[in-house]
Amino acid sequence: VHTPLITMSKADIIRRGVDLGLDYGLTHSCYDPPASGTPCGRCDSCVLRARGFAQAGLVDPLLLR
Repeated sequence: VHTPLITMSKADIIRRGVDLGLDYGLTHSCYDPPASGTPCGRCDSCVLRARGFAQAGLVDPLLLR
């Protein structure tokens, strides 16, 4: 099994995605997003994603909607 992300922090993964040209505005991690598609900000996945973007020094594009 190849697991290239397993040793990377969430911030490292986000930075790598940005380096590869990933549009994070087309992704979401929320377990139960509202109809607007914005993150709920409360579930574990939202908390981890928000922390990863903050630690990477970036703004989550989903919060700009």
